[in-house]
Amino acid sequence: MKYIAITALLISIGLTACSSDDNGEVQPQDVPGITTRTMYVDVTENPLTDNTANGARETVSTRTAAPTTTSTLSSFSMNYMTNKYDFSKTAGPWRTATWPGVGNDDKIDFYAYNGGTYNYNDGAPYATFSVDEDAFNQHDFLVAEHKQISYNDAKGHVSLTFDHACAAVFFTVQITNTLRTNLGHDLMVNSIVLRNVYKSGTYNYGTKSWSDVSTVANYTLTNVAAGDAITVTPTPQALPTEYLFMIPQVRPAGVGGIYLEVNYTTSSAKSVSIPLDVNWESGQMYTINIKLGTSAIQP
Repeated sequence: MKYIAITALLISIGLTACSSDDNGEVQPQDVPGITTRTMYVDVTENPLTDNTANGARETVSTRTAAPTTTSTLSSFSMNYMTNKYDFSKTAGPWRTATWPGVGNDDKIDFYAYNGGTYNYNDGAPYATFSVDEDAFNQHDFLVAEHKQISYNDAKGHVSLTFDHACAAVFFTVQITNTLRTNLGHDLMVNSIVLRNVYKSGTYNYGTKSWSDVSTVANYTLTNVAAGDAITVTPTPQALPTEYLFMIPQVRPAGVGGIYLEVNYTTSSAKSVSIPLDVNWESGQMYTINIKLGTSAIQP
């Protein structure tokens, strides 16, 4: 009986070698002699920068379509090496976790992200990410890091400043006054499709850059499924998708490049292709105005 009791005790001790935190994940225990320590996250962001045609730039807060800001971010994950922590909040503060099993003064690195797939990669971490092909169901991709921080540095607080890893692209459309006069009425546009865009890539934390950008996709910028045509006037109007979140890429206009396909109706259903010269960078917001004139639109 004593042997059985000792065995049961040893099994019990073995089962406490790791524990599940409130996020439902197994977390490493603290080192011997150190009590359980709570991890807190303090979150801010670097806003998108408006990259306008005249070169002027100003920081702007994004809006939901669905761009993500500090106020709208509701969940993200963070890794220390291969240990993953999930954080979420509703109306209150961010949920807490348990500090990794290292000493109070040991400096460690944290990497955070709100999408994609993270890979520790033996100290050269990266995250792979693909943009949803449904332009009405996209989300912003945010990344952050805090390197060389110990528990004693801020009593368990990890401050994170998130960057927008994608480019935000906003589309408007209008017709010229000359086209309006020639037609004698506004233009009925049935659909606008952004074609031949690279949708996938690898974000590298060490260089804050993208690699392996690939996989061609198309994005419908109008509510074709709902059967909603757009009446286009000489006044610019925003397309229903509002912001698209695109993998940063440089694509010159021409064969094999990105282009817009505009499907419209005048005397009959017609289509026109408009090539785009693209140089999209992380954290930048671009407005592309589609201006349709007599050289493109046939009566």
